[in-house]
Amino acid sequence: MTGDEASTVRDRIERSALIKADSLNHTYNQHFLAANFYRWLNRFLDTVLFAASLLLVSQALWTVWPAWTTFATPGLMAIITGYRRAAKPDQRSERFRKSANRHHVLFDEFRDFLVVSLPDGSKSNTEIQDRFNELADQRRELNIDSPDASSIWYYWIKYLRGEEKLQEQISTTPEMQKAIIGRTWEQADEGLD
Repeated sequence: MTGDEASTVRDRIERSALIKADSLNHTYNQHFLAANFYRWLNRFLDTVLFAASLLLVSQALWTVWPAWTTFATPGLMAIITGYRRAAKPDQRSERFRKSANRHHVLFDEFRDFLVVSLPDGSKSNTEIQDRFNELADQRRELNIDSPDASSIWYYWIKYLRGEEKLQEQISTTPEMQKAIIGRTWEQADEGLD
């Protein structure tokens, strides 16, 4: 294999690895946001339950609140408790946080591959391809085992932020390329570092 052919193979691997690293970056950010949302929701519901409990106790001790609060407060508490039992926002938060951490670790491995292993001339193209395939397989398995936030995320981006933001989220921007490997594809094509 000539030097140009080897360079082309490594260029293709680099582009594919960079796209996968960017995807991992978006996924772990998405999962951290989902984890934080469910943590916030759980704390908010705890606060509402606490306030409703105080209202119920104050109603039992002093009859300063209207009579309907005696019935509405336990009803609200039952609805919130039922939702928390069914939806389990605390467990969802934990699942998303664990998934985000696993995606972040794999993102770091991809970045190390792109910055350290790929440019290393002492490794053969076969070794580079094998390592890339190993990382890609880990990514596929991780995506299969991860909780799904894509429908919520897709809805938020497409309908609340607009179609143009959707394209930004699924594309590897030059800024992201530079953040991951220290240069853009255009700079690599021009021979700049």
